[in-house]
Amino acid sequence: MNSIKDNLAKDNLEAIGPVSHRDLSPLFWGIFGALGISAVFYAVQVLGMGSFTAPWYFFKSRWYFILPLVFGFAFQLFLFRLIHLKTKRDGDKIVLPPSQQSGGAVAASGGVSTATMIACCLHNLTNFLPILGLSGLAVLAGAYQPHIFLFSILFNLGGIIYLGSKYIKITNQGRLASI
Repeated sequence: MNSIKDNLAKDNLEAIGPVSHRDLSPLFWGIFGALGISAVFYAVQVLGMGSFTAPWYFFKSRWYFILPLVFGFAFQLFLFRLIHLKTKRDGDKIVLPPSQQSGGAVAASGGVSTATMIACCLHNLTNFLPILGLSGLAVLAGAYQPHIFLFSILFNLGGIIYLGSKYIKITNQGRLASI
């Protein structure tokens, strides 16, 4: 009985083969995406609040909005890299025209996430915005901050669904091409 399990495990490991840096790159893209958007958020908060510790307190009070944005963007970059590798692998017959590639979805969602993080901080920029003639924008952003966050989270979910469906489609095309 144990020999059957051992043989199955051995066969599965041999089928997988060694893990290359190329196989781990989607994970790295996701991690660096999360770190990158977190750094942008922190920098905007520091500029808006004028303190290096205030962003931490803001995060503690709004973590339920910020974490979905950060992890959603990271997951989109993960999916984007998976799609990119799937379409570029040696032996795959799948080549997508530029109109069907998914970089635009990641850029749009990342842009909306970043814009949301900036918009949520606009009420902290009340010292600078009147100079630019945008003091009303700061008041509006402060009043509708939860709504702005929710819009961005929904946009992020839309990007994840879009990229996930694109990955499934490409994976299925790859299976059909290999038959």
